[in-house]
Amino acid sequence: MSADKPEISIVVPAYNAGPYLTDCLESIIRQTFSDWELIITDDGSSDGTGNIADAFAANDGRIRVLHLAKQGVSDARNSGLDTARGNFIAFVDSDDVLEPEYLKELYSHAMQSGADITQCSFVHVDEKGNTIPDPDANEEVYKDKNDILHAHFRGQQGDIRVSVWAKLFRRDPVLNLRFDTGLRVYEDAYYVYLCCKAAKTVCCFKTPLYRYVHRDTSVTHSSLPEIWPDYFIMYERQKSECRDDRIICKNIDRREAETGLWLMRILLLQGNEKEVWTVRKKLLGITWPVIWSSAPSGIKMKLIAVALMPHIYFAILRKRIASNNEKV
Repeated sequence: MSADKPEISIVVPAYNAGPYLTDCLESIIRQTFSDWELIITDDGSSDGTGNIADAFAANDGRIRVLHLAKQGVSDARNSGLDTARGNFIAFVDSDDVLEPEYLKELYSHAMQSGADITQCSFVHVDEKGNTIPDPDANEEVYKDKNDILHAHFRGQQGDIRVSVWAKLFRRDPVLNLRFDTGLRVYEDAYYVYLCCKAAKTVCCFKTPLYRYVHRDTSVTHSSLPEIWPDYFIMYERQKSECRDDRIICKNIDRREAETGLWLMRILLLQGNEKEVWTVRKKLLGITWPVIWSSAPSGIKMKLIAVALMPHIYFAILRKRIASNNEKV
């Protein structure tokens, strides 16, 4: 390992991550692949996150800490990218945990396939520690740029997933790409989309090596009334850039519909009635294209209900949420 040129740069943005940052960082230190540097970007935390990061850096010369003024996760990740020195880049969320073979397996698959993006599978971990494997994990090497984009937009999450974690990015193709600081949500999805456009080869394998932890205190949920329009901004931007590919645009319409239906459930749970109707108005523009697509019948039925009998649909949804029969 060269101190000036590690093979992998790991970027961990952290904001008020004190209760769980130690578990995350310890899982990185336990990696069986050791040729890495870790860049922790403390995004103006007020809970001791910076002190935890500094303590780890004091004990391991591979760790650097950037103390930033609070700007948001995109700026934090971009700051990490600006200072990264590795041939590959990995992003890890500060509340998630890696299996010991995470970097080794990603790197091995990247070297064997020559992939610019390498993706492993993951498990969901709930607040009680229960784990749920990813049911849609796939194993494939994509070497055609058209196939890469179609794989990325297939289904709600894509065969090449929209999340920035559980991936290893080769530095050269994505060297000049950055997270859009204007997007307050799904900024990682747009970044992965840009990386897919730049990549020549993408390798996916099924081994679950990343533990994605769900937390009820998610910023996405708590600030949803302010940030939800950015989902639609991102989708419209992607459709504009992919307008010559009807299949991709149809798949983006489906994602937009599923996101809108999810948003309405969360907003109803929070009592934000005005935003619910605004989201409905957004969905009306894509209802019929999705109905005439190959989207699942359940999505189509919900869209029809939202379009033709919204009061009844919302009343049923409120009742289901009140009885804990509606997942949000």
